[in-house]
Amino acid sequence: MLANNTVIKDQELPFQDESDAIFDDHGSDVDDYDQSSECSICYSIREYNLLTLEMIEEIKFLRAEVIRWRQVLIKYLSSDWAEGLSQDIFDNVFPRFEDYDAYQWFVRNCCNGVDPFDNPEQSALLKRLKDGTDETSINYL
Repeated sequence: MLANNTVIKDQELPFQDESDAIFDDHGSDVDDYDQSSECSICYSIREYNLLTLEMIEEIKFLRAEVIRWRQVLIKYLSSDWAEGLSQDIFDNVFPRFEDYDAYQWFVRNCCNGVDPFDNPEQSALLKRLKDGTDETSINYL
């Protein structure tokens, strides 16, 4: 990566030292951010990373919604179809990004090495939604 005709290594990126402060609140400090202190490439990388975090949160939300509504649909299907959907309720809702170098870099440098999709609370929520036992499960239909 070039900035002012010099190569910037990953460990020299301005947002890395402040990654906890920048990313813990998922970008609520964006309006207060002073971009004049760094190059435009670094600012763009920071903005890309904030966007990536927001997209991950949206994927996690949509994943839960798909499972929530599949659980509702099961009630209205014939027993054969309901059984099949019950067994396949998690199909196609788990994105696989770990094979991408850019995602590995993002996890390593912006998430302190912890994959944001590997979240015990999210996993517990998805299991409760699958079982129809979460407080946000749709039981009124």
